[in-house]
Amino acid sequence: MEPLTMLNLALLLLFTGALVALFKGGRIAYLFTLSASIPIFLVSIAGIDGFKGEILPFLPTGVDVDPLSALFLMVLAFLTFSISLYLLDYRVRGDERYLGLSVNMALLSALLFITTDDLERLTLAYELFAVFTFVLILTSETKGSRKAAWRYIVLTQLFGIIPLLTATSLAHAAGALTFEELRANLANLPVGLWVMYALYLSAFLVRAGVFPFHTWVARTYRSVPSPLIPVFIVGEGFGFYGILRMTEFVLPTSKTVGYVIASLGAVSAFATLYSFREIRLKRKFAHHSIMDVGIAFFALGASMVLGGTAETIVLIGALLHILYQALYKSAVFFGLGAIEHYGEEPNICSIRKLLKGHVISLLISLSVFSMAGVPPLAAFVSKWPIFEGIATSKDILLWLMMLTVAFLSLFPMASILQIRRLNRELCKREVEREEIPLMIRTVTGIVAIAGFTVAVFPLLIHPWLASAIEEIGGPIPETPTGVFFASPSFLVAITLLVAAPLAGWRVGRVPTDRVSELLLIFYNMGDILKEAFGFFLDEFRKAYIRYVLPIIKVVPRYELPLVKDVDDAFDYPVRHLDEAMFMPLIRAVERLARWGKSRNLDMNALIGGFAVAMAVLIVLLGVFA
Repeated sequence: MEPLTMLNLALLLLFTGALVALFKGGRIAYLFTLSASIPIFLVSIAGIDGFKGEILPFLPTGVDVDPLSALFLMVLAFLTFSISLYLLDYRVRGDERYLGLSVNMALLSALLFITTDDLERLTLAYELFAVFTFVLILTSETKGSRKAAWRYIVLTQLFGIIPLLTATSLAHAAGALTFEELRANLANLPVGLWVMYALYLSAFLVRAGVFPFHTWVARTYRSVPSPLIPVFIVGEGFGFYGILRMTEFVLPTSKTVGYVIASLGAVSAFATLYSFREIRLKRKFAHHSIMDVGIAFFALGASMVLGGTAETIVLIGALLHILYQALYKSAVFFGLGAIEHYGEEPNICSIRKLLKGHVISLLISLSVFSMAGVPPLAAFVSKWPIFEGIATSKDILLWLMMLTVAFLSLFPMASILQIRRLNRELCKREVEREEIPLMIRTVTGIVAIAGFTVAVFPLLIHPWLASAIEEIGGPIPETPTGVFFASPSFLVAITLLVAAPLAGWRVGRVPTDRVSELLLIFYNMGDILKEAFGFFLDEFRKAYIRYVLPIIKVVPRYELPLVKDVDDAFDYPVRHLDEAMFMPLIRAVERLARWGKSRNLDMNALIGGFAVAMAVLIVLLGVFA
């Protein structure tokens, strides 16, 4: 079967699964999702040699699957298989129809995003993923899910889709519709390259959950059922893919941009410190998740600054880390789903259900120790080339960031020991051993063992990885020893990586209050930033309630002072809009049309401007109405 046919088949199966979920329920739909993982994997194999073409006859979409796309498609296929198989035996809280619809359409959007080379379809896929993951959060029906959903969609619209639409419009103005055409027409852009960098960085940093757009991660992970969190992990992965695609294949490499990306990634690693404040395991691991994605971005930025073999080695580490963290994080959340399956929230005490003689506890332990960087597990293997490549350079800024990341790498291990210690000290209630369904145990085991296997034997993914590096154009080490033992600096990497979990072991045995005192300065810095952001957000909310709410909602004037928050506005009916209220808008559109006619704007610019305006309306009216 031709690769394009397989790609069409995968999209068709996911779309069919979404429709079946809407009318028949999620469990039947997940069989279609499971089936879609097979053609996705076959497409990833075909992508090692690369292929181009057009898919979707009713919506012609150009695709260009190269080895880099194939690498991410391989992970997407594996997670699609794992999520669908797990959900066949999981008691979903919330509306199964809309959850099944959202899962299938989100995975479809991710598949389209990774394979297309059309800038418009890329933007469409980004927006579809944002919308359907928003529905996924909203229909989870957990405490705080509605508020988390609104915050998530506002962030993805304001700092994600609007910059992406603007960048696409600017590219169209330069005569570019694909990545290749954009690279060839950079000189014709009506703005400087730094504007394009800023727009694409904003969009993909939001998608990946990297500082300063990381605020949605912990709230979303807390609100979504654990086995559905890997859907968002897929999104974080294609956020990294988007940045890598733009910086290595489209826009010219810039050391300044490299420093910016590396510094944002290094700052994101500080999120792991906040895990000590959490007893809820999903939020605790969400903070570690922000750190993991941040380390991958730090490595990507460092590779843009470095050159030659060091650049390639660090980039290999970045790719390994973004792939490994997707596996061991998914295994952890699949394991926590076993607790939710019986109606309990995963926390330090409820985890005792898994520690009661279950093999699943061993599988989760394998994954969390992979996250902690215990040799020779996943995070240890992926950070090795990152630290080694940077250690060969004389760049003081990269060295400082590397030492910061190495220091912060001790806290995942300390957090793991904190869970065990607090469980023994605080949780005295005896729990009964409950049988965990076969599918939940099987999928958790498959993902955990896969994360362990590809870390210890990285040659298993060598065809994808080597082809991706060759496509990027860097010098390729002939053997794995050329990556891990490229220079004497590997001793620096090993020293840092071994010291981190050992130090974490010592810190984890210290009482939590004492650790919090030592970390007080970091917490205070975070609280100051949070309060500053909260001040501006509060002023925006007050302005909305005072000036916008009376237009959108029917709120009696005497009750307006009683409306203190956006949640209070949901209690009032939407105002009926008559024709007179639209007249100012109609006149504004007429003036805009006359101005556009005088400037002789092309259709792409008009469509792009309309799309930006609609995204703004979604935020102002759709969200708060």
